[in-house]
Amino acid sequence: MLFIVKTQRELEDVTASRIEEEIGDVETEPRPRGYLGLVLVRGDTSKEDLERIPEVERAIPVERECRADPDEIAEVAAELAEGRISEDETFAVRTIRRGDHDFTSLDVNERAGDAVREATGAGVDLDDPDKLVWVEIISENAYVSILPGDEEWKKLPPWKPEADPLLGKTVLAQIPYLGDPKAAYSMGERIGRAVQGFELKAYVVTPLEPVNAIELFHFLRGLRDGVRSRMEVQRESYGREFRRTELLLYDLYQFVRLKRDSLLIGTDPKGDPYTDVREELGEELAERDEVVVLAGARKGLPRGVLRACDYVLDLCPGVTFATEHVVPSVVTALVDAFIEASGGSER
Repeated sequence: MLFIVKTQRELEDVTASRIEEEIGDVETEPRPRGYLGLVLVRGDTSKEDLERIPEVERAIPVERECRADPDEIAEVAAELAEGRISEDETFAVRTIRRGDHDFTSLDVNERAGDAVREATGAGVDLDDPDKLVWVEIISENAYVSILPGDEEWKKLPPWKPEADPLLGKTVLAQIPYLGDPKAAYSMGERIGRAVQGFELKAYVVTPLEPVNAIELFHFLRGLRDGVRSRMEVQRESYGREFRRTELLLYDLYQFVRLKRDSLLIGTDPKGDPYTDVREELGEELAERDEVVVLAGARKGLPRGVLRACDYVLDLCPGVTFATEHVVPSVVTALVDAFIEASGGSER
């Protein structure tokens, strides 16, 4: 039996040694074709035995091997699916591709999906399938399995509520962090990674007075590079399309006037404790078409701007957040209120 074992990067040799010590008569190949985080295991063992080893993140049983060719993979998937997936069930194809090829993972998903549907009569359900056709591609080799569509193999189980409906309509506007060019660039880069990580609708840089153009330039450059850096990670690791956060520059006062029809939320230590308004805020977040959050940086928001807000939140009474902590702190709090108002995560 062949297993693809996934482990932490740089732990491949350790994991292979632990598998050989604890299981015995098996052959291991750490970093096949040089790919980090993988160990191939051949021998008389089981998924359960392998996953008792702490260094093993996941053990995927391989049922068939073939060339990394979409048509050949589709043929193998259809053969495996016959008798294993009934016409009353649903399925989805998941492909993880490593190496240079003249096709994409989506190409494999589409061809294998068509072949399995024709062979079994089963329907496709990308969100909550009964079965998964799992394809791992390592350079010129492909490894195919039929797996249960249970929670272990899903990034988002059906009982877990999604934050994306809120994130996709949330705009975060923040006074720019200026000063030493290196510090401004570094702060912009950290903020850029954060806003793209959450895939916010937009991040708006909102100066409220004349600012040094050179310092602003370096902050904006860092912001751009941070977004690009996070997008590269998302492009490589996500099995879905992701949303690029739009980056904008606008005068704070004019921006507040522009967004008067949106739900305006200010953040300030003088605001209401988050826990006091959480329930009411959650209902508003669920109902409104756009949510706009205003935040300071080295200086707080002006009093006149705070008066224009529908809510002014003190997320952690007694604590003033560092500039780079504003995005994750605010967004996490809003998601918490939104999910609670949307019914929570009932299993």
